[in-house]
Amino acid sequence: MKHYSISLLILLSLTLLSCSSKPKVEALKMTVGNVESTVTTINSGTVEAQNQAELAFGTVGRISKIYVSLGSKVNEGALIAELENADLKAMYDEAKKELVRAEELFKNGLVSISNLDSAKRAREVARLNYEKTIMTAPFTGMITAMDLKVGEFYQSTQTISKKPMVQIIDLKKRIIKGEIDEIDLQKVSIGFLARVKIPALKNKVFNAKVTKVVPFVSTAKDQDRTSQIELEIIEARELIPVGASADVEIISETKSGVNILPASVITGTGKVRFLYKIVDGKLVKKEVKIGLGNYERVEILEGLTKEEFVARPTNGVELSEGMKVEPQEVKWL
Repeated sequence: MKHYSISLLILLSLTLLSCSSKPKVEALKMTVGNVESTVTTINSGTVEAQNQAELAFGTVGRISKIYVSLGSKVNEGALIAELENADLKAMYDEAKKELVRAEELFKNGLVSISNLDSAKRAREVARLNYEKTIMTAPFTGMITAMDLKVGEFYQSTQTISKKPMVQIIDLKKRIIKGEIDEIDLQKVSIGFLARVKIPALKNKVFNAKVTKVVPFVSTAKDQDRTSQIELEIIEARELIPVGASADVEIISETKSGVNILPASVITGTGKVRFLYKIVDGKLVKKEVKIGLGNYERVEILEGLTKEEFVARPTNGVELSEGMKVEPQEVKWL
């Protein structure tokens, strides 16, 4: 019985000690710095190439040669692949020779203009028939799809759902396509700078600028009314993978040399918000007027002096009016 009483006393003492302990909070002051207002896309944007094309032969036939492979970088006009075409090439070569002869005879007055025109048409038809059997790069870029094999019979008909047999994308600056909420449409203009984070590249952040804002609100989605935007990546030293997702943050307005606090100490909505000052070890709820801001930092216009300490909770502590706390001064910027 005595042992039970001692245990109960110890438990009661620990409980009272726990209840009397003050939660620790970070104590920080307002400081002078830069702040910006940002607009984010409603979901992840998508990386796209400025030029992208699916390549095909102009006729059917058996594949004779393939000059590139998946991932190859090619220049504009470079040969990609070729069908069996020895007969068509011979006909084209012969038509070119016939045209040269016709031009010479016409110059000497030995054939009429109609004979010359006929030779030109024959050369052009032979050229078109031959060129249908060769595939070339329409621009400088990289081969991102290659599903051709030497010896296979090529047929141009493809189902809509089938992946492209040959695809090329350019190596220029990448563009980002995304959607912003309709309420942000008037906040974004062409030329605005932005930050783009690419998860596929270990969340690396790239600088970008807005190149297109479509002044149209889409109602395709039941709950979201959105407008399309496009951005261009600037000064990227590495090739950003096409099709990758991108987290977009557009800088719509900036201020420098203003009083700021971390957004994490502010509560409420609208321009009038609340924070908790630390006065003699207790929390005092204070109304403040805010200006420009984002999820990281906020401009403070009224309601606080530079000498007053503001509480920022740690370890999930929920702040309340009159709470006794143990402040720990920190520099947050």
